[in-house]
Parts: sequence; structure tokens; C-alpha cells
Amino acid sequence: MKHYYNKKNIFLALIVILAILLRLVGLGKIPPSLYTDEANQGYNAYSVLLTGKDEHGAFLPVSFRSFGDWKPPLPTYLMIPFITLFGLNEISVRLPSVILGVAIVILTYLLVRELFGNTSYSPKIALTASLLLTISPWHILQSRAAMLVVVSLFFLEAGIYGFLKGMRKPHFLYIGSICFSLSIYSYYGMRVIIPLVVLSLFVFYSSKIKKVIKPVVASGLLAIIILLPLVFSFLKQPDVIFGRAKTVSVFYDQGTKLRQWELIAQDGINYPTLLARFFHNNFYMYGRDILEHFLSHFDGRYLFREGDKAPPFQIPDMGIMYIPDGVLVLIGIFVLYKKKYPDRNLLIVWFIISFIPAAFTFMTPSSNRTFNTVVPLMIFSAVGLVYLVKFIPAKKFSSLIISILYVFFFGYFMRQYFLVLPERHANWWSFGWKEVVDYVNKEEKKYNNIVISDVDSMPYIYFLFYRQYPPERYQKEAIRTYVADRFGYEHVSGFDKYIFLEDFNWNSLKNNLQKNILYIVPASQAETGQDFMKTVYYPDGKPFVKIFESQ
Repeated sequence: MKHYYNKKNIFLALIVILAILLRLVGLGKIPPSLYTDEANQGYNAYSVLLTGKDEHGAFLPVSFRSFGDWKPPLPTYLMIPFITLFGLNEISVRLPSVILGVAIVILTYLLVRELFGNTSYSPKIALTASLLLTISPWHILQSRAAMLVVVSLFFLEAGIYGFLKGMRKPHFLYIGSICFSLSIYSYYGMRVIIPLVVLSLFVFYSSKIKKVIKPVVASGLLAIIILLPLVFSFLKQPDVIFGRAKTVSVFYDQGTKLRQWELIAQDGINYPTLLARFFHNNFYMYGRDILEHFLSHFDGRYLFREGDKAPPFQIPDMGIMYIPDGVLVLIGIFVLYKKKYPDRNLLIVWFIISFIPAAFTFMTPSSNRTFNTVVPLMIFSAVGLVYLVKFIPAKKFSSLIISILYVFFFGYFMRQYFLVLPERHANWWSFGWKEVVDYVNKEEKKYNNIVISDVDSMPYIYFLFYRQYPPERYQKEAIRTYVADRFGYEHVSGFDKYIFLEDFNWNSLKNNLQKNILYIVPASQAETGQDFMKTVYYPDGKPFVKIFESQ
């Protein structure tokens, strides 16, 4: 028995080492640049570290105002210790996701052991789930970037684990309560998911809860206390609860309204208008849209071939899961119900609930908003794999074939993510601004102003981040109107000698140049043959911006 446990612990240790390597190696260069949201969180963490205030001058905010949106605070605050230790850079910004991504791998092992109890296959399923999560392209992609969802998933899973463990050891209920609360402070989607998950836990484990009712109530009160700052912040600024959710929801999408009016107009020719409105009512139209958005996440092209089309959540020419995962998930769900595992309903409900926030948006399928499903999916796959190997003939040969398949798909992912992505698709990650800032830093003393195109990517945040611009100084100098553009984004017009033009048009500017100005011109607007002093290129050789000096 002792030998068995030593062997199990060795396997788990090897899985954790692999998880660390896959998420840590080359972290500063892959992904190839900080995305705007990453740079924004990093600079605001830096600002809070030095001044106690965010870039807008808000003291220790409960939500960070970001480009017209509001970001939950915990991921930003978690960056502060690493910025303190290692400075303001890509690695410091991404380390919280790396560490919690690895922690999710370990936590999944512990959760499976708790879910499957003392069954003979519990250790095998737990180790397999952790391994599949370790090599999951979906999980690796998110764990190597500061995109909120890894932080929120860790605390969601820790909350579930704390609750389940608390049914036997009540003090774990307090840990679970704290983790659920912290998850709400991590990602907006959790403000829908956490209440539904907690409600499901109360339904599924009502008989056990009665035996520990006092710590359950006490832990609930603890959660309320932790969430009070969010409540008070909501009273001052309602948008801090769901951020820009209203602008990405299906109810904001004007396309649905236009389709409704078109259908009513068409049917009104042959039927009374009142009858046409009855058949094309809001409940039906929006309900159909929500169902379509929900089901879009089960499209095989999205899962296995194309992935998320919204940058930067893309892996070139592949989906978010391996093809064998799809088969094993179905087998695993079948086995869970065939064997009547008592906690199977929790996993299924967790899986389904995780799609709800994304289903109410019109930008689907979304791998970012549905990231919470990755844990139950890998547990389903692990159950399927363990039982498939058990029941198929020629176990050694079959295991070898399955291993070869996973090695092949994993190898393909490694190539696409670590080689193809930074070489051919660096633009997905707003590549080039660091290089621009480095050049401008060396030359800016020569010029009265630097004029920069603010067509996309919110370039001001890169100048703040890579220059490590003093936050106290920026808070006084920032020129902004807080007026959102047609996409809901708020822009910064300037600070210091930097001017950011939202309506930058080089064809107009070049005919009326001011003296001693440095212009940062998008390559798409820069004509060949003009006398640009420098060009910043993408890794594949395509131009990103061109820099022009007016004398």
C-alpha cells in the first residue's frame, strides 16, 4: 500500500512539473506581446503599489475602470507582489495566472478524489484529469496570459472543493465561502455562475447540510461581509457589477430587433399586424438567440478545428480541445450515469451553468467566457479514458494507440502555439508597441510632441507601462473626456508631450505638418516611398507602424 501511494505521488509530482514548464517557459515572449487588457491591469497594479490609487485616481478601487469598462479587482491586486519583486514587465503581470493555473491542476486532483471518494478508480481518474488539464491547449492558452478567467476558475473550484470537504470537516466551509467570494471579485461571469453553483450545492447536498447547519450559516455571513465593499461600490456606480455586459448582451444587439421588424413586416402582408407581432415576439426572438449562442459552443469546428475567432483567444488552425477529448467526454458522461456516481449531477450542472453568461452575449462561441467548463470537461474525459482502457481488449496495445494520438495532437498544439503564433500572428496580441515605445524613449527629447494614432489597441497604456511612467504624475496630466465611442471605449487624448488622435488620418496630417513633431503612423495609412525615418515590423516581416519626423 505504501508503495502504491509513493507511486501515485511521484506521478502527481511529474504532472505538476510538466504543468509548470508548459506555463512558465518563455512567458515573457509567448504570447508575443502584452494584450491591452494585460498592460492595463499591470500598470494599474503598479499605480496602486506606488500611490494607492489607480490610473484614474480612485483609492484602492473595488472595480478598476478600464477603457470604458470595469474590471474586477482581484487579478490586478494579485500582480502587486510580483511587480514589487520583479518590476513592471510581462512576466510579473502573467505570473498570477501561471501560478493559479498550476494550482488548478493540483486542485483538480484533490477535487476528483473528493468527488469519487474511496472507489478503486478514484486515484487513476484524478491523475488522468490532472494530466489532461496540464496538456489542454485551452488551459495552457489562458494560464499564460493575464485574462482574469484563470484567477476566477481557481477560486470557483476551490470554493466547490471547500464546500464538499466541509460536509465532513466543517471548518473547510469557511475556506469555501472565502473562495466563492474571491471568485466574484475576479470575473464578471462569476456574478452569475457563483449564485447558481451555490444554489445547486444546497439542492444536491441538502441532507448533509442539515448536519452542519451552524457553520454553513456562519460561512454564509462571512461571504456577505467579504462582498460588502462590492455592494457599497455598486450603490455609487452600478456598472461595477457587470461592467460593459449590457453592450455585449443579446438584448443590446440591434440585429435581433431588425430581424424582428423585418419578419413582422413580411408576415403583415398576409396576416394582421397584431398576429404577426404575436408570432415574432421578444420572448421568442431573444430566446432563440440565447439558445443558438448556447449551442454554438458545441460546434465541432469551434471545439476541434477553428477555436475562438476573437483575438487574442486563438490558437492558429486548431480548436480549444483535442479530437480524442470529444470522444472521451461522451464516454465519460455515459459512464458516470451508468455507474450512478453520486456526484455526477454536480459536474453536469457545473458544466451547463458555465455556458450561461456567454449564451446571453452575441459574441459566441467564446472560449474566454466559458473557460470554467474546462475542469468538468477534463474530468469527463478522464473518466472516459480510464474506463475505456479497462474494458477494451488488448489493453497495452490500446493504451499505446491512445497515447500516440495524444502525443500527436499535443505536439501539433506545441508547434502552433509556441512557433506559429508568435511568428505569424503576433498582431493578435497587439505586437509592436513595446518596440515603438523603446524607440520613442531614445528620441523623444528632440521633439516638442509625439503624435500617435489611436485607431486601435489603446496605445496610451503601452507608453505608461513600458516607460513605467510615474502614476502620480499621470493622474494629474491625463487628458480624457470619459466619453465613449460607438463601441463603448473611452480614450485618452494625451499626457505629457504625447498626443493620441482617435481620428488619426495621415493623408490629412501630412499636408499640414507642425514643426518638430514625431508622428507614429499605422502602416495601413503610410504610403510607400515617403521619407519615414523608421519602420516597426511584425515578426513575419509585415510593417506595423512607420515613424515620421517633421522638421
